[in-house]
Amino acid sequence: MYTACSAFLEALVEAGVSHVFVNWGSDPPSLIEAIAEARAKGVVMPRVITCPNEMAALSAAHGFYQASGVAQAVIVHVECGTQSLGGAVHNAAKGRIPVLIFAGASPFTQEGELPGSRNEFIQWIQDVHDQRGLVRGYMRYDYELRKGAEYPADCAPGVAVCQQ
Repeated sequence: MYTACSAFLEALVEAGVSHVFVNWGSDPPSLIEAIAEARAKGVVMPRVITCPNEMAALSAAHGFYQASGVAQAVIVHVECGTQSLGGAVHNAAKGRIPVLIFAGASPFTQEGELPGSRNEFIQWIQDVHDQRGLVRGYMRYDYELRKGAEYPADCAPGVAVCQQ
């Protein structure tokens, strides 16, 4: 099935991302599913490097850029993962190192309005008012995509929601 997560992975490849440095949390099941499906079909996608800590993930992406000159991506989980980027965000910003940072978020629906509505206790306590605000001062650009339907129409026809 072609989902918003499939479109996300395609967009990374189109942007020249060959590696994603990740610290998985409670929010990426649909992304992991899209990665598994892409691998099973032999679809070109970035190599996933699982990192034990978000700061290590961003530091690895930082070093990859310094060695190759090609910006890579980091994927972390919700607010605690975003906070854990800490000093590495400072280092990348001050070193003018380009990196794409993506963080999960708790589902924003609660009553089953869309696939992937909240259904786990952690999804309420890891929700913060302005998660992007935790790192905004170090970013050139920030955006929140809440549902697959927010992708541009020409990006991926028939996109499904990229949540749990």
